[in-house]
Amino acid sequence: MELTGRREQILSSIVEFYIASGEPVGSKLLAEILPFQVSSATIRNEMASLSEMGYLEQPHTSAGRIPSDKGLRYYVDRLLKGFSPSQSEMFRIGSGIDRFEGDTKRLLTQSCEILSELTGTAALATTPYFANALIRSVQLVPVEKRSVLVVLTTSAGVLQSRIAQLDSEPDYELLELFYRVAAANFTGSVCAELTTPRMQTIAASLGERSLDILPLLVSLGKAVEDSANADVIVTGRARLLSQGLRAHAAEMIDLFEQPDAMLTLLKKPSSESEVRLTIGRENGYRFLDDASLITCPYRAGDTEAGVIGVLAPIKTDYAHVIPLVKYLAGTVSELITTHITQNE
Repeated sequence: MELTGRREQILSSIVEFYIASGEPVGSKLLAEILPFQVSSATIRNEMASLSEMGYLEQPHTSAGRIPSDKGLRYYVDRLLKGFSPSQSEMFRIGSGIDRFEGDTKRLLTQSCEILSELTGTAALATTPYFANALIRSVQLVPVEKRSVLVVLTTSAGVLQSRIAQLDSEPDYELLELFYRVAAANFTGSVCAELTTPRMQTIAASLGERSLDILPLLVSLGKAVEDSANADVIVTGRARLLSQGLRAHAAEMIDLFEQPDAMLTLLKKPSSESEVRLTIGRENGYRFLDDASLITCPYRAGDTEAGVIGVLAPIKTDYAHVIPLVKYLAGTVSELITTHITQNE
């Protein structure tokens, strides 16, 4: 429902004061901070109307008003002014993740560490979560006499690796055979199509060297499986203890240890806008009633690959945090997309 200009200004002033102070706002104080003159009686009437409409709440009978989840949603969606990260923040992001060599998880971990540092809250990200990525390349890197690192790169910018333990030291013929098999069966294939039965069938077709090459194929299969399944990265957990979320920090940290639940929470779209925001009870967990989840998708080329964002107190500085999340997601997208283009 659209609000009148005056009611929007009153709601905006209450939200911004509450975010800055954490305190309810009364009509007398509101008369002092509003950018226009209006009587306290008029303000009380407007606040009462906003409360009846569900945009404000009164925590105690004698207290002033605070924004409800609905009021915060209206403020973020319609009243929040467009801001950009500061030059120092953009420099911190650029200098912290200026290189990407294919290890998406490492890039996202670095990004979350920076985002947590800049926002003072917990930062989260999902590794690319679509199984339809194509295999770009498969490489073998000798580690020890009987150990070989199988390295997989996909079109989603994902780099996965697995150690293969061999019965004997690999010879040139075995390595050459593996690369021929990879070129004929794996490169350009969709990750989801490389199942364990298919790997076993390929190995069985290689005759006398099937047992020698099987550990390499099994490790490749596990790397493919890892690349097709999303993982959740969380940094800055300790910062939850220094915020208004302290009372439920243990429950939140327990949630962080449940990948399926976290993926469901992070993948859930909350609006059509680029930045996705779920406020308070919208998160679906009672212990997140005082929290806001702010995420933004990052891309691999034209495809949405995952999300990055923060779990913050509900009275967070949205005007500061939202642009940071959006800018960082854009930087991650650019690095991954550039890497994919250069390796095509």
